[in-house]
Amino acid sequence: METGTYEYFASAGANKVISAKPAILKRIIIGKDVSSGVVEVSNDVADGDADVQIYLEGSTLMTATGGVVEVNAYFSKGICADLTNQTNVTFIIQPSS
Repeated sequence: METGTYEYFASAGANKVISAKPAILKRIIIGKDVSSGVVEVSNDVADGDADVQIYLEGSTLMTATGGVVEVNAYFSKGICADLTNQTNVTFIIQPSS
């Protein structure tokens, strides 16, 4: 059985801390199509554009991905995101042991 936690962000903004310590980002759930939406995910504990590992952009992110982006990637420092215009985003994480 998969275990994990989630962080949900209803509004856009910079430096959204998803995990302040090493973790595995399992998936990103995009809950809404937003004009000029950008999801930028970094391997950092506080800066959403410090060491960018994932960059998604487009006005139809939710429609284009079916709402779910499978990631399954280890972030050695932490996970932080910049959400430009993009609202209703959930990050599913698994803490690192």
